[in-house]
Amino acid sequence: MKTVRELIALSGDYLAQKGVDSARLNAERLLSDVLGLARIELYLQSDRPVAGAELDRYRELIRRRGAGEPLQTLIGTTGFYSREFKVEPGVFIPRPETERLVETVCQLLTPPDRRLIAPRAAEVGCGSGAIAVSLAAELPALEIWATDRSEQAVALTRRNAERHGVDARVHALPGDLLAPLPVTLRGELDLLVSNPPYIATDRLADLPSDVQRDPPAALDGGADGLAVYRALAAAAPRWLQPGGWLALEIGDDQGESVPALLETSGLVDIVMSRDYNELPRVVVARRGEPED
Repeated sequence: MKTVRELIALSGDYLAQKGVDSARLNAERLLSDVLGLARIELYLQSDRPVAGAELDRYRELIRRRGAGEPLQTLIGTTGFYSREFKVEPGVFIPRPETERLVETVCQLLTPPDRRLIAPRAAEVGCGSGAIAVSLAAELPALEIWATDRSEQAVALTRRNAERHGVDARVHALPGDLLAPLPVTLRGELDLLVSNPPYIATDRLADLPSDVQRDPPAALDGGADGLAVYRALAAAAPRWLQPGGWLALEIGDDQGESVPALLETSGLVDIVMSRDYNELPRVVVARRGEPED
């Protein structure tokens, strides 16, 4: 039998030895989940004994975390843009840096000089639905179609949309890239958004062990990491209405390559912005207005 305080100390040390970042925080989050307590309650009940089935479950979770299984899939949820999202093994886990993409899109669709009355958007590669659901929650008039090759990801997006009360405006569809979208949306979208796979194939083995547990299709961007960007850049002028935006998350080494690729596709007003660590993170571009 161990107390809450003793378990956190021992588990934090164990996870640190296994190379887990923020080891003590991981230990606290897992114990909170097992005991059904908020993290602050762990300290208020630091002398509480933990034994029996609770202790067995906690030890198993710590073992799995030390072996590289992501914290998010162990507890079944992750925080994103001030909301909790269900996650599960086999579906890409949203990362905090992607919040910069959502923030940027919200600014694009609510510019100071005009407000789109009922913007229509599409997301490619929706995963858990973190981007599409967050945008629908932040922009109450937005209707968004979200696609993913994985039917598991599409089902999870639908559950997260229902969880946050936006399922009437988030349409999750299985299929590759833009192929599942209704043809009536062609040339009518105000926004095309994506956090596509952008890791070069020969760099996948260098990723941290917990990231490598994400689906390979959500990570592998081809030989140079730009395969999906090329496809989206080529498709964007056909799907966006004049003045519509393409918004993309990029890798921190793609701050020049992705903008150059979009320029060759005829998109205009290309801007690259950085995340809160000052790394290249988001590129936006616009379909130009038709010439008179």
